[in-house]
Formats: sequence, C-alpha cells, structure tokens
Amino acid sequence: MSLETFPFTSPIQSLVKDNRLRQRSDHPLILDPPLAILDATVTSIEHFFARNQQPIPDLSAATWELTIDGLVRHPLVIDYHDLLHKPVSSFFAVLIGRDDGSDDSYAAIANAEWIGVPVALLLEAAGVKPQAAFAACSSYGTQPQVCYVPLAKLWQDAMLAYAVNGQPLPALHGGPVRLVVPGWAGAYWMKWIERITLISTEAAPPAAHRDGSLAIDCRLFNLGEVIQGNNHQPLRGVAWSAGQGIARVALAVDDGPWHPATLASDLGPRAWRQFSYHDPAAISLSRQIAVQITDGAGQTVVYHWLL
Repeated sequence: MSLETFPFTSPIQSLVKDNRLRQRSDHPLILDPPLAILDATVTSIEHFFARNQQPIPDLSAATWELTIDGLVRHPLVIDYHDLLHKPVSSFFAVLIGRDDGSDDSYAAIANAEWIGVPVALLLEAAGVKPQAAFAACSSYGTQPQVCYVPLAKLWQDAMLAYAVNGQPLPALHGGPVRLVVPGWAGAYWMKWIERITLISTEAAPPAAHRDGSLAIDCRLFNLGEVIQGNNHQPLRGVAWSAGQGIARVALAVDDGPWHPATLASDLGPRAWRQFSYHDPAAISLSRQIAVQITDGAGQTVVYHWLL
C-alpha cells in the first residue's frame, strides 16, 4: 500500500454515523449499532460501535507522538510521519466491546481491515531487555487510560493502526493511531495511544496477569424473523474466536442431530466468519436451537437459544 494513500495531513475527519445507532451516553460517548445493520462481511465505519471512558482528546497527526520506554536499550519517540514511513501491514480482525446485556438486538461487535505498523518492528528498534514481560500501554486525554498486554502478544501480531477499511482512522475510534490487539477484547485496543512502557513480571500489577483473549462466540442476525416464519431466508450469523479462525459451525434443533451451516469466505484467523443455515422452517417450529462452533485449533463450544 502506498504512502500516498494516507498523507501526512490530519487523519481526524468528520464522521457521520448511521442514525440507527443508539446513543447510550454523551459524556463519554457510547454508541450501539442494532444487529440488523451488522450483517456484512466487513463492518463499515459508519456502523461501528463506540465505547469511550473519557472525552475524545484534542489530538491530530501533527501533534501525535508515541514513546516506547521502560525495559528497552534505546527508548524511542516516533511521530505520525515516522510511522507512515515504516513497513505497512494489514489484516482483518474482529473488534469486540463490552455489551451491557440489556438488549440483545444491539451488539458491540465489528469486523474490519486494520492498516498500520506491526508493534514488533518498533520493539526490535528499541532493543527489548530480557527481563521485560509486560507492556503498560497508556493513552492521551484528560483522563488517560492504561491497559497491560503481555509482551509476547505484542510481538506476535499487535499493530499500531492509523487506518481502517482503507481510510484514516477517525478520532472517535482512536485516531490518529490506536493499538490493535487481535484476538483480545476491545478493552486492550488502546485508543489515542501515547506510550508503551515495558515492565518486568515483578513490577506488573495484578491487572497485567488477566487473560484478555476472546471467547469463541457468535451472534445471530435474523433469529426473530426466522422464528416468526415470515420469510424463507436462511438463519444468518457470524462467529469468531481468539485469533484461531472458525473451521466449522453446526446447528441442532430440539436436541436433534447436528447439521453443518454454510460458511462464507474466510478473511483470516483474526476475523469473524459469516455462516448461514438453510432450513428456516425447522427453526420456526422448534422450541430450542443450539449452535456449535469449532475454531481452527479444534476447540468447540455450544450455545443454546430457547425459542
């Protein structure tokens, strides 16, 4: 991808959201999209959910800098221009936020192409010391946020993303640059990232030892319509894992046998995968359905819905 795609001007652009998103809070801004508009292979930025714990910082590409310090031999300070001149990487990854559980017709989920620089490249330049085990990742803002990520996870596939779905990352979603930690919960995808400080196991607080890996999970987009029997469309959904991909989805009706669902194209192990089940009549006449999901590592979970 050419550098001209993301010029060194402000990546903070105005963003018009779909008016069907529900605003649960204004300060800080929290937006929930209805499941009905998320039934796509790739989620458009207009349909992204928003979870913020502080006001959006007054930050631009011209003022953004990232410091990498702590247990490194060569502390680094890089700016947006420096970042654009690093090797570019991209992948599709699912972003999962925390739902409040009050209404399952809305969901804090998204699947997008993230574009930026692998964190591993900057760690190599900084010269990580042997005793480093965790990274304290902190944000800009009037109420700076901090999360802790194992150093091994940053090395593996974390990214400093400055674009999403081919466009500069909007401020609402962490622009000009946010941390992307595929396979982990959205709470670890630090928005407006300012600093990565490497620390030892001994210096790490209890929060650093929590496992942020996503559970194998799914969402069903049109279950209500299928139950009502108002149309003959297949049951549609998406499934994801902790970065292991989705190998198989099967459904069972009223404790009957498992029937494989049809899987859509595979966008990679970090992304969600769409699936469909082409016997809606069986579901509309049932009392319970079960969805069995198997990831690329062979782990399987089952979810049940009482109808």
